[in-house]
Amino acid sequence: PVSDDDLDALLDRFLIRAEVFPVSDDGLLEILSLPITSQHPDDINVADDLKQLVTDVSGSLDNISMQQNISILIRDLRSFVRDDLGVYVSDRRLVKAARLLRVCASTHGRSRVDLVDCLLLQHILWQIPEQRESVREWLWDNLTPGESDQVVQQSRFLLGGLASESLALVKKTMGDISGEFGAREADLKTIKNIEAEVQKMQAMLCQHCNELQRHIVLVDRLTDHLWIGHDEAIAAKQHLLPLAKAASLDAEHLLKETIALKLALSNDIVDNELRSSVIQLMASNGIDDNTMFSEEELQLSLKEAKRKFDGDTLRKWKNARR
Repeated sequence: PVSDDDLDALLDRFLIRAEVFPVSDDGLLEILSLPITSQHPDDINVADDLKQLVTDVSGSLDNISMQQNISILIRDLRSFVRDDLGVYVSDRRLVKAARLLRVCASTHGRSRVDLVDCLLLQHILWQIPEQRESVREWLWDNLTPGESDQVVQQSRFLLGGLASESLALVKKTMGDISGEFGAREADLKTIKNIEAEVQKMQAMLCQHCNELQRHIVLVDRLTDHLWIGHDEAIAAKQHLLPLAKAASLDAEHLLKETIALKLALSNDIVDNELRSSVIQLMASNGIDDNTMFSEEELQLSLKEAKRKFDGDTLRKWKNARR
């Protein structure tokens, strides 16, 4: 007799998993009515072409990058299936999965793995078919760039702090940020440091907005994905595209606020007398997503919240709970 451990070790060697159902009665009739080809299998020479394709793709993998956000997603997904589904995923399996993602990117002519490629993981990291839906839903909830590490939420918090600190300083210097009207050197230095931090935040948010736009394009083209079935691609697109567009709007709005604060701290853009008023307006425009939800709504389970809220509101609900 073969032990369960032996069977698990054998199953672990098969990377992609699929649940296959018997052919329906109508489908069987269709199969039986298909014409029998007269071409002998020996006449079909695909071995050489396939061998060359495998060689070309394998040789390209060293040039396919996998950024840290992909690695973090794989790590967090393994934690989810282990802690919530009780599924053990071996290191060997994860390494093979990462290689498959690189192969996926290469066959699409891309130089890096994108988050949409990680949809393949729903066919890899489950043990019994009933777990596949949970893995898929987890992926759908975490595939939007910046969602797992809360880029926009943390940046908004930091920007609010910088705006408040800037407001206190420019009130202290009566709007003077050049020293021409008697502002202390220490205060001017602090203002310059804040401006430098805002500049860094602007660059980071620009990159994040570009990542979201790339993600939106790839999600919109999911039905052309070589490794994802048509029905599966349509379902994923319907869920992921609204989330990505809402996240993009949030990021672009925050980027504009960041640029506005940088301009308010510039010497030749805003009049000294207006500088405090401009920064005061920015500091008072922050929106706390927690105010959108009652205490009862914040206590809902994720499944209940999905039934109650649409995509954008659901994302804000998750951020409020955090």
